[in-house]
Amino acid sequence: MSTEPSADARSAWSFPPGSIGHDDSVKGYDVDATDGNAGKVSWASYKAGGSYLIVSARHHLREIHYVIPAGVVREVRHGDRKVVFGVSVAEAHSAPEHEEPAAPLDPAIVAALAHGLPGAADGGLIL
Repeated sequence: MSTEPSADARSAWSFPPGSIGHDDSVKGYDVDATDGNAGKVSWASYKAGGSYLIVSARHHLREIHYVIPAGVVREVRHGDRKVVFGVSVAEAHSAPEHEEPAAPLDPAIVAALAHGLPGAADGGLIL
């Protein structure tokens, strides 16, 4: 059995074609979900087939940082410094948490998360 993620899993971990240029960054961008603001991008990885965002959001008195596969991104508005998700705030905030928002994930963790994405091909964030 192959340890490589399927094409569907790879697309779940890729930004939409044309949304990120070679020198672009979305760090610091606001994140709009389908039903409101989901937070702000604290970190992003742009690796082909392994792209993700760390989105930070305040809950009560603490900030929580979520690992979001780039496949949920529907649009990047560089002029407005916004990333638009195709999922709700609740769906985005159901993603796994990351303790250090300004640090990349270990590649083994990204690979494990990519293998645990049933339903990702249809655009749902199911982690």
